[in-house]
Amino acid sequence: MSVKTNHKNFLDVTSYPPLAYGVIYLANILIFSLVYVFIFANDFKGDSIGYVQSLYFSVVTVTTLGFGDLTPRLDAAPLLLVVTAQVVLGVITIGLFLNSISHKLSERKDFAQRKFEEEVEKNTLKKLLTILKPAVVSYMEVLSETYKVTTTRVTGDFVKLVPENLFSQEYYDQISRQDFFSNETRYGEDVITWGEFIEQENSKFTAQIDDYLNKFATSLPIDLIELLVGLKNHHFLNHCRQAKQMIQLERAQGVKISRINMLTIEHSSVEVPEKPNSIRDFHEKLLNLIALLDENTSGERIIMTVDLRKGVTAPSIGSAIADIIKFGPFEQQKN
Repeated sequence: MSVKTNHKNFLDVTSYPPLAYGVIYLANILIFSLVYVFIFANDFKGDSIGYVQSLYFSVVTVTTLGFGDLTPRLDAAPLLLVVTAQVVLGVITIGLFLNSISHKLSERKDFAQRKFEEEVEKNTLKKLLTILKPAVVSYMEVLSETYKVTTTRVTGDFVKLVPENLFSQEYYDQISRQDFFSNETRYGEDVITWGEFIEQENSKFTAQIDDYLNKFATSLPIDLIELLVGLKNHHFLNHCRQAKQMIQLERAQGVKISRINMLTIEHSSVEVPEKPNSIRDFHEKLLNLIALLDENTSGERIIMTVDLRKGVTAPSIGSAIADIIKFGPFEQQKN
């Protein structure tokens, strides 16, 4: 396919670079000078011409200068036709040469304009992502808070985690085993339940993305808009509300509810399936956004600091005492 394309480009004499037309113009002079000296040397007025004279005549002919000091005989019709052909070819070549220069200048101007626009878009994107970054950092702190209360680790110190390491298999195994009615949160006991805290922060994150899109969507690339919409509409942000409703239904009706896990969490060492509604899918989208922020904003990368000192973690919120809570369609089953 590429060979055919190159062949077509070669045949398109209007698409050559300026240098090519210069070579063609020079070839015109040399070829016709040879024609004059070898075929029409005796068809000029006066004595027959030599190499230097034929070259001189070819130059003044193709440039249409025509000093008149060396002219063909009027009865040498073939020579007159050749001279006419050289002049026509020379004029055409000059025209194509000038057109090629104009095209090149236009291309350079367009390229400079595109580079300028790309630079403006890049700088605009950096500014817009800088505006978005605090909301993402704040939400990552919420997720690291979830890690703190679900992890089985107690290190006695602060642990720094890059986002991709925060979402470990342990995190996936533990996150659905939370007691959403526990009143132990970072706001203190009996202030807000764990479920209310998570629901509040998820709603806050959704509202921040909504507000951001309402203000800046017209200036954002389409792939970033799709990523943000995918995050704010993700099923994971509603999991807490659904889990609480199921627990309340269990307590009210005194029945055990069998749930199909819509978040597709496998509570084992098996890797979590990548499905549209999975926690893994939500976190993959979030990690893509964080990578974009790290690449296009100033300052350090987004790194979470988790407080795992003794007495600071809240194991009663995690899986130590809570039943496994799975979210999704369910059927009532009597114990």
